[in-house]
Amino acid sequence: MEDETDEGAAAPSSSPAHARAIPTAPPVPERIELIVGMMERLEWVRGKSAAELAASWGLATATVEGNAAEASRRIIGDPDEARRDITAGCRKLFKHALDNNLHREAKAVGELWADVSGAKAPTKQEIGIGMAASPTEAARLVRESFGAHAAQEKPSGGPDPVKD
Repeated sequence: MEDETDEGAAAPSSSPAHARAIPTAPPVPERIELIVGMMERLEWVRGKSAAELAASWGLATATVEGNAAEASRRIIGDPDEARRDITAGCRKLFKHALDNNLHREAKAVGELWADVSGAKAPTKQEIGIGMAASPTEAARLVRESFGAHAAQEKPSGGPDPVKD
């Protein structure tokens, strides 16, 4: 019985009662993937989540914010992928609206779908000046409205309307 310790002896420093849990941070790729998941699930809160994770991992907040910046770059949508996803969602919503005679909803979804897919016809923009204008006056008005580079091209074979 020489191996046993006295019951009254102090517990060794490695006992669970006195041990401190040293936080261990996952490797960088795992941290980024975890943050990507939080962002995709809309759980990431700017100004709060990085500090909370940093404290639980024993890292500087700036380190976790750097990981979050990389995660954000990874989830920024590819425009083509976004169009596909929105189109798929719109297709379902549009069919549901039509099947249930939800006319306003069908119109709203149809407009979104047309905008995203590029199926919407270009809209005509009319600019009224309220008076007859010579080509020179029209060019001046266009430059004033749209900037110095507008209406700089001269018509083929004719005088330069900007300089006349």
